Amino acid sequence: MNNDTNSIIVGCERIDYLGYDLIPMYRVLFALSCITVPVGILLNIIFVITFIFQVKKVFDINNHALLLSCIAQVILAFIQGPIRVYFYYHNGCLPIAGTPLCELTVYLDYIPTQINDFLMVQLSIERFLLVVKPFIFHRARHQTHTLPICIHYLGLFIAIVFPCLYYPIIMQNGAATIDLENPSETQTCDLWYAREIYELFDLLITFVPYFLILTSCLYVIGVIFYRKYFLVGRQIGQTGPRNHRRLLYSLHLFLIWFLLTWSPWVLYDFFQTIFNLTYSVYIDAITTFIVYLNYTFSSTIVLLTFKEMRQFCLSKLGFQHGLSLFRNHVVPAQK
Repeated sequence: MNNDTNSIIVGCERIDYLGYDLIPMYRVLFALSCITVPVGILLNIIFVITFIFQVKKVFDINNHALLLSCIAQVILAFIQGPIRVYFYYHNGCLPIAGTPLCELTVYLDYIPTQINDFLMVQLSIERFLLVVKPFIFHRARHQTHTLPICIHYLGLFIAIVFPCLYYPIIMQNGAATIDLENPSETQTCDLWYAREIYELFDLLITFVPYFLILTSCLYVIGVIFYRKYFLVGRQIGQTGPRNHRRLLYSLHLFLIWFLLTWSPWVLYDFFQTIFNLTYSVYIDAITTFIVYLNYTFSSTIVLLTFKEMRQFCLSKLGFQHGLSLFRNHVVPAQK
C-alpha cells in the first residue's frame, strides 16, 4: 500500500459529527457480519441450486416478481456481503472514496438494490390484485395475451432495465463516489450528486417504492378484514385453489420481512433528508446493516414456503436424511 493511501486511511474519521466513537460499533457489526454473511451465502447457494432444478415447476407469471427479486438479492448477498465485512473490518474507511473499487462497490450495490425495490413494488401490487381477483393472470385458450399480462411483463422490463441504464449514465453526468462539494474531506464510499435535481430524483426512486409497498399492504389488510368481519355468512366468491393460497402466504411473509428490515432505514433517511437533521453515524450504520439482513435471508422464506423447493431441499440435498437420523436418535419418554 502506497504512502498516499496510508495517509488517507490515517485521516479517516473515527469520531462522528456528534462526538461518538465509531470503532466499537464497527467491531460489533464486523463480528455479526462474520456470522450472517457466511450463513446467508450458504442459504443463497441452496436457493440457487434448488431454483435451477425446480425452475419449470415454480417459475410462472404469478411469482415472476418474487423469484426475480430473490435473484437480485442473491447477487447482493454474494457480492455485497463480503464487501460489507471488508468495510466493517476497516472501520468504515475502505473502500476509499473515489477509487475504482469504490465505484464498483457502488454499481454492485445501487443497481441490484433498485431492481429489487422496483420488483417489490410490482410484487406488492400484484399481490393485492391476486387477493381481490385470484385469476387476474388467467388466460383463456383462444387468447394469446391479456392487458394484465402485458402490463406484468412491461413492469418487469422497466424494473430490470431502468436501474441498469440509469446509474452508469448518472455516474458519467453529475454523480461520483466522492463528495464533489467537499473533495478534501475524508469520506465514506458512497454515491454523491452534484445537482439538486439528481438528489430529488434519487429521493423519489427511494421513497416512492417503499410507500407504494406500504400502501398496498394496508389495502390487503383492509380487504382481508372486510371479508372476515363484514361478509360473514355471505357468499364471498372463489378464493382460488390451494396453490394460490400458498403463493399468497409466501408473498405475505416476503413483504412483511421487507417492511421490517427496510422501515428503520427509510424512516431515518426520510426525516434526515426532509428536515435536514443530523444523526449519529451509529443510526445510519445500524439501519443499513438491518437492510442487508433482508438481502441475506429473503430467499430462505421462498425455500421454506414453496412446497416444490422445500421438498427438493429435503429429498435431494440430504436434509431429509438428516431429519431421519435426528428422529431415530430421539427416544420416546417411558411412562
